[in-house]
Amino acid sequence: MLAAATAFFIVGMSKLQFDFTIERWLKQDDAAFVAYNQFHDQFGSDDGVVIVYRPKDGNVFSAASLKAVKGIRDELLNYHAKVKAGESSALDHVLKVDTLVNAPVLTVKQDAMVSHWLVGDTVPTAEPALAAIRRTAWSERDFVLKYFSKDEKYGAIYIKTDFGAIPINAGEASAAGQTVNMTVGDPQAKAGGAEEPLRFKPTDMADYVALNAALNEILARPEYAAHLEYYKVGNTIDSDNQVKMGKEMGLLYMVGLLIMLTTLFMIFRSFAGALWPAVIIVLSTIWTFGIAGWTGMSISPFVILTILLILTIGMADVTHMTSSYLYFRAEGHDTAAAIREAYEKAGLACFLTTITTIAGMLSLLSGSLVPVINFSLMSAIGVGVVFFLTMHLLPVLLDIWSPAPDPARRNTGLAALIARLTPNFVPALQRALDKIVPMVEQKPWAFITPFLLLFVASVWGALHVKVDYSVYDQYSKQSNFYQAIKLLDQKMAGSSQMSLYVDLGEDNGFQDPAVLRVIDDLQHKFEKDYGKYVVSTGSIVNVVKDAYQKQNDGRPDMYAIPSKREVLSQTLFTFNVANPEEREKLVSESYRKANITVTLRGYGSSEYTKVFERMKQDIHASLDLIRKDYPNARVSITGLFAMGMKAADYLVTNELQSFGLSLLVISGMLLVIFNSFKAGAVSLIPNVVPSFLVLGVLGWLNIPLDFYTMMLAPIAVGIAVDDTIHFVSVYRTEVLHDGDIRRALVDTVKECGQSTVFASMILGFGFGIMSVATTPGLASLGKLGFLAIFSGLVCELFLTPALILVFKLRFQAKQDEVAAPLAAAPQP
Repeated sequence: MLAAATAFFIVGMSKLQFDFTIERWLKQDDAAFVAYNQFHDQFGSDDGVVIVYRPKDGNVFSAASLKAVKGIRDELLNYHAKVKAGESSALDHVLKVDTLVNAPVLTVKQDAMVSHWLVGDTVPTAEPALAAIRRTAWSERDFVLKYFSKDEKYGAIYIKTDFGAIPINAGEASAAGQTVNMTVGDPQAKAGGAEEPLRFKPTDMADYVALNAALNEILARPEYAAHLEYYKVGNTIDSDNQVKMGKEMGLLYMVGLLIMLTTLFMIFRSFAGALWPAVIIVLSTIWTFGIAGWTGMSISPFVILTILLILTIGMADVTHMTSSYLYFRAEGHDTAAAIREAYEKAGLACFLTTITTIAGMLSLLSGSLVPVINFSLMSAIGVGVVFFLTMHLLPVLLDIWSPAPDPARRNTGLAALIARLTPNFVPALQRALDKIVPMVEQKPWAFITPFLLLFVASVWGALHVKVDYSVYDQYSKQSNFYQAIKLLDQKMAGSSQMSLYVDLGEDNGFQDPAVLRVIDDLQHKFEKDYGKYVVSTGSIVNVVKDAYQKQNDGRPDMYAIPSKREVLSQTLFTFNVANPEEREKLVSESYRKANITVTLRGYGSSEYTKVFERMKQDIHASLDLIRKDYPNARVSITGLFAMGMKAADYLVTNELQSFGLSLLVISGMLLVIFNSFKAGAVSLIPNVVPSFLVLGVLGWLNIPLDFYTMMLAPIAVGIAVDDTIHFVSVYRTEVLHDGDIRRALVDTVKECGQSTVFASMILGFGFGIMSVATTPGLASLGKLGFLAIFSGLVCELFLTPALILVFKLRFQAKQDEVAAPLAAAPQP
C-alpha cells in the first residue's frame, strides 16, 4: 500500500508546472490582471528580452559594431532556413527585433512620407557614410538612450516575443473583474467594458529556457562574441537564474538533510535513529508534491520554503517522537510499551502542534498573491502528511529496526563501533538541563525582564521596518543580470517599463488634437516632475510631432501637434502608410485605444508606491479633461513593472495582515487547547518574542522586507509554537498528578528538554543552510530563520519556566478527548 501510494504521488509530481512570471502572481479575476490581458490583446506581449551590448572598439557606430548587430538580428529572424520542415524552434516565439540597424527613420520625399531603416540592408564601411548614419541617429529625438548611450559606448537590442500573449482556444471562460486602483476610471465599470478580454496561455519555464539557449547559441558565435560584450535582461534570461537557483536549492536540501542526519546520529548514536527520520521526510515531500501535481497547483520559487518547512517540521516531529521513545526505553520499557508511552505523551503534542502550524500556514490564504496562496496550501498539506506518516509509519519502522541499544549486541558490529567512537554529549546536555529549573525558580523575574526589554526593543524595530522590493533583490551584485539592470538604468533608457493603456470608448478619438495635447502635457509632466524615476515617455504623440515637423521642412517650431483635426488625420494616415507596424505598437487601427510607454529606473517598491499614487492623481486629472468630450474614457496602468508593484502592494497590505491573523488564530487555538487563559498566554509569549525579534533586527539594521523575508514571521510563529506545545502539554500531564509546579517543571525539562534542544538544532540547521545561498533573499531567509529558531529555543528553556512559575500555572483535570485516538496509534 505504501509503495503504491508513493508511486501514485511520484506520477503526480511529474504534472507540476513551475511558474515564476510576475503576471501569474495575481488572481485571474484581479482587475490589474484583466487590464494586463486587455493590453496584450491589443498591443501584444511586453515579456521580451533586452540585450545591452558594449562594442570592444568602444563605438556603436563603427562598421564592425553595426555588422555584428545586423548579423544577430538576421539570425534571430531568418532561422527558418536551418529548421527542417515540420519541426519547431524556440525562435518561433520571436516576433520582432529592434536595433540601431533597423531603427525607423521618417523622411518626406516628393510630398510622400517614407519610413526607412537607419542603416539599411548593407552596412557601409566608408567613414563618411558611417558619420552620416551617426548624425541621423543623433537627430532623431527618440533614438538616444533607446538604441545607444550618450557616450556611444553601449547599444541595445530589443527582442519582442509572444510570451504571455498567445490566446487560449476560443470557447474557454474569459477573465473578468472590476476596475480597482490600477485602473483610473469608473470603479463600478467592468475592466473590459462591453467585451470580455481574452485569456492567454501561461508561459512554461521550458519555453523560456529553450529560447534563452537559442539566444545564447547565436550570441556566442565568434563573429559576434569577438566584438561585442553582452548584458541581458528579461524573463527569458532570468530563466537561467531560476534553473540555477533550483539546482542550488536541491544541493542545499541534500546538504541540509545530510547535516541533520549526522546530527541525529550523534544524538541517538544509532543508524536507525538517523535513517527513519529521512524516510519520513523524503516520503512526506514526495506525497506533498504529488498531491499538488494531481490537484493542478503551479509552483513558484516559494516551493523552496515548502521543502524547508517539510524538512524542518518533519524532522522536529520525528525527533520528538523518537526521543520520547528512547526515553521510555531507557526507563526499562520494551519496544511495544515504549512506543505506546511515547505516543500517549508526545503524540498528543505532535497533533496539537500540527494543528497550530497548519493554522499558521492557512492564515496566509487571506492574501491575494497566488504563489503565497499555493505555498500556504502546499505547506499545510505537507505538515499534515508529515503528521500522518509520523503517527502511522514511524511505529512500524521503530519496530523493524529500533534505534534503542540492544544489550545483547551492543558491543558488536560496525554500527556499535561507530557509536562508541562518536562523542556522547547527551549526558552533559541533560546535566545542563537539570540546572535550569533550580536557577530560574530563584528569581524568575530576573529572566522575564530581559526578554520583556528585548521584546519592547524588537517592537520598536519592527515599527521601523519598510517593505521594499526591487528587481535587484534576487541577484548577486556580480551577476550579469544585475550588471545589465545597472547599465540600463545608468546608460540607457531604464531597466523597467510601464504602460498606460488608454481606451477612449469611441473610434477615431486619437485623431482629436485636444486629446493628443492632454496626452502630451501628461508626458511632459511625468518627465519633469518625476525625473529621478522616469527616463523617457513615448506614444503616438511623439510620432505625430516628428512626422508633422518633417512634413514642414524640419522647422523646429513645427515639432508640435497639428491644431486642426483634418491635418492631424492626414498626418496619421501618411504615417500609417509609411510604417504600419510602428503604428500598431502605439494606437489601434480604429484610433480608439493607445499605448503610452513610460521607461523607468529600477528603484524599490517603497519609493514607487508613493510615486505611483502621485502619478495616478496626474492621470486622473488628465482623464477628467478627456472625459469632457469622451465620457467613457478610461486609463489602466499596466505592464510587467506595474504588475510587480501591484504584487508588492498586496504584499504590504495582505501579508502583514496574515501575520496578525496567524497570531490571532494560534492564540485562539492555544486557549481552546489548554482551556486556560494563563496557559494560552504562557504558550504564546515565548513564540511572539522570536518573531518580533526577527522583525526588530530588520528594523535596527534598516533591512527591508521583501517577498521572502515577509513570509518568515508567520512561519516562525507556526514553527516555534511546536516546542512550546510539546513543553506545556507534558507539563500539564505532570502537574495534574499532584499540583506540584516545581516537580512538574523538573520532570518536564527532564523528559522533553532534550527533544526540544534536538528539534531546535535540526530546525536551525534546516533554515541556516539557506544562508549560503547565492540568492540574497533566500540567504537572508536562512540567517533570519536560524536566528528565530534559536532565540525561540532560549525562550523555551528559560522564559517558559519563568512564566509558569510567575503565573503559578495549574490545570484542572478533565477528560482528554484528543489523547484517545492518538494512544491508539499503530502498534508493532
